[in-house]
Parts: sequence; C-alpha cells; structure tokens
Amino acid sequence: MRRRVLGLCASALLALSAAAPVSAAPPDKHEDPFFFLGPDTRLGLVVFINMDRATYCTPAIVDWEEAFIDWLDGGQVGDAPEFPGAPDGFDLVRIQEKETGQGAIVQLLRGSGLATELWEMDADAPLIGPCTDTDDALHRVATGTATFMNNDNDLFGSGTRGNAFGNHGLAFLQDEDGNAVKYSFRFHVNSRCHATEDGEQACVIDSSTLQSR
Repeated sequence: MRRRVLGLCASALLALSAAAPVSAAPPDKHEDPFFFLGPDTRLGLVVFINMDRATYCTPAIVDWEEAFIDWLDGGQVGDAPEFPGAPDGFDLVRIQEKETGQGAIVQLLRGSGLATELWEMDADAPLIGPCTDTDDALHRVATGTATFMNNDNDLFGSGTRGNAFGNHGLAFLQDEDGNAVKYSFRFHVNSRCHATEDGEQACVIDSSTLQSR
C-alpha cells in the first residue's frame, strides 16, 4: 500500500509544468502524522508502522473494506464505496519537498522510533486492506519500533524525468514469546526500467526479511 503526502494541488502543478523552467525554490520542510500500512506477501505478514491494528481497524474502516470487496466481487457496478477516512499516525515524521527547475516535486520522508506491529496475513487475504487481511488469523506476530524512509523524485508525475520511488524500513521487535526479532523491507522502482523476457521490470527491488537478533 503506497500512501503519498501531497504538498501542492494538481492545478498548481499543471501551471508549473506549462511554464518555462525557473530557478528551483528552497526545500519545504515540515512534519506530518504519516503512517505506513502494507501487506508482505513474501513472508505472509501485514505491517503497521506508526499505527496499530486496534486504532486503524475501526468499525467504519472494516465495513468499508468489506463493502469494497463486495463491490469488486459484484462486477464493480456503480460507484466504489467511499473511504471513511483514517486516523492520524501516532507520531509526526519529517518530510522534505523540493521543486526542481522543471516542475518535478522531490519528496523525502523520514521517521524513527515509530510504533510498529506485524500481524499474520490470512491464508485467503483479499489484499484490499489490513483489517480484512488479518481478521481470520487475528494473530499479532511481533511489536516494537521502526525507522522508515519513503522517497519519490517526481511526486505528482510531471513527466519531466523518470519517476523513481520507493520505501524501506528496519524494525526491532519482540515476538509473542518475548524473543527479539528484526524485520526489514525495501521496495524501489524506476519508471524507465526496461522489461525482462518474463515481463518483469528489470530494476524493481522488492525484498523483506524477518530473523532473530
């Protein structure tokens, strides 16, 4: 699941892309209560960073996930169910956004000491949202804290450069038996990668590990 923090409206970006190149502005630095949720299908986990399952999986969000699954199964008739909105992340994370002279927005997001949970992914997880991906097993694998980074060199897709984006995290956790474990993941892709013979992008990085420490 890829969540983007928006810094400029689309209309402003269109105006910038249509204009002649100008001098790059100083970076905009601010803080936001960003959080990261995502399925790790390689290890059969669902990751919550700067958020926990109890806070995120409100009745309204669970109902939305279930309604969205029904909408997909029903052939996507009519409008998709409207997302009810999510709670804020627990802690503020540092965000830097810088506009290039050609109008691309480069974003870097960093956080450390962020509350983290790993949950077991259901065997038949629909991969629509973290609540319905975990509600059968309902097994919290480990808890602790993580450092997290997300980067995007063309946040709104200005078309002035190849879009490279991704994220990575490192979490130090304890499992349900009190054992110390370490979880790490990395995802990165470049839009200008060439495709290999099997149709995969050549420069996609998508890896994760969970091990004792």
